[in-house]
Amino acid sequence: MEDPSAIYRILLLLHIAASIVGFGGVIAHGAYNARAFRAKAGEAAVLLRTTATVTNIAHYSIYAVLVFGILLISASSGDVSFSEPWISAGFLLWFLLVGAAHGLVRPAVRGLTERAEALPADALLSDDAAATAAAKKLALGGAATQLLLAAALVVMIWRF
Repeated sequence: MEDPSAIYRILLLLHIAASIVGFGGVIAHGAYNARAFRAKAGEAAVLLRTTATVTNIAHYSIYAVLVFGILLISASSGDVSFSEPWISAGFLLWFLLVGAAHGLVRPAVRGLTERAEALPADALLSDDAAATAAAKKLALGGAATQLLLAAALVVMIWRF
């Protein structure tokens, strides 16, 4: 690619910034959720509600990653094409990641939050069978999103 235009550089900056906010939020929520699962229900409910808020912000940033990626391809003056295999792989990984986030992570966080709010404040969330089932689903979703993110980074950096 020749010297990229100012518009291309701005779009690249926004694409990377959205990636940091979005994927950073998704990765960070794993630590918060693990802490919440080991906490008493009152504390867990606060942590899980906060995590849900941060995760929503992260998801909007992840949607922006796709938009800015498409705009980047369009602004690349033909140096990058939608027909390139690494672009198709990136789209596939993005859709899988969003699917895991919406199909596993969000429902599990919602389930854990509901259990934490339903239990007495001093009860351990980890002692509740329904919370344990939701935590397992959440762990699976978290692992899937983190593996897909790692794969997407490899694809974006090495372009294959």
